[in-house]
Amino acid sequence: MLIYIVVVFIMFAYIFPLYWLITTSLKSYMEIYANPPYWYPPNPSPQYYLEALYKFFGLKYLVNSLIVASVNAAIATITSLLAGYAVSRFQFKGRDTLFFSFVSMRMAPPAVFAVAYYYIFCVTLGMKDQLPTLIIVYLVFNIPIAIWLLLSAEENIPRDLDYAARLEGYGPISTLFKVHVPIIKGTIVIAYILTFLFAFNEYLFASFLTSTEARTIPTGLQGMVTVAGVYWSQMAALGVISALPGIVIALITRRYLVTGLTMGMA
Repeated sequence: MLIYIVVVFIMFAYIFPLYWLITTSLKSYMEIYANPPYWYPPNPSPQYYLEALYKFFGLKYLVNSLIVASVNAAIATITSLLAGYAVSRFQFKGRDTLFFSFVSMRMAPPAVFAVAYYYIFCVTLGMKDQLPTLIIVYLVFNIPIAIWLLLSAEENIPRDLDYAARLEGYGPISTLFKVHVPIIKGTIVIAYILTFLFAFNEYLFASFLTSTEARTIPTGLQGMVTVAGVYWSQMAALGVISALPGIVIALITRRYLVTGLTMGMA
């Protein structure tokens, strides 16, 4: 009986904030501040979604976030796949040091790099408020976690398969893409999802490396807090919209999730 109570409590803790976010996005200003509160929107309207997308430029921020996240995740995943294969299959000088240096970049708090990145991209290179700037910066944090995931998966592949592929005339690149990739495709999907979500939801660097044209969803939400007040309905609406890409990706790739998360645990 206790286990069911715990499960219900955990489900409530996860589901209720999402439910409240959705209902808030459908309430008017007066309904949000009503006392006692409305547990459901009495007069639901899509008006606040339209305002969030067009009046507050949410559609533009959403497109920017999708471009940055998808391009960054693709580059990080492909680069990490090649790096993980090289580290797991080839012996070379500085191999362990190189791997540790990559992973240690993810251990450091992002705030440590804030001043350096601002000076490099905004002052020296003049690349403030540009999407490529965010893509490059996020690679520093996404590549290490992707390498760690894919290296673990690569090391679980028997080397006998490499020898067999060599007998068939495959080179290293052919072995990677024709032998390894089909085996670890679940982990590749996981690496892409994690790097995509990090880039999509990142706020710190986007807050000072962008201003108007390259703003993303997290910094766009900040713009709804003004001196005139907080636009709660529009903010909640944009919050619901920003959750959709991650949910859609998870649903599309759900059959790879369990395999990808468990690959490398043996």
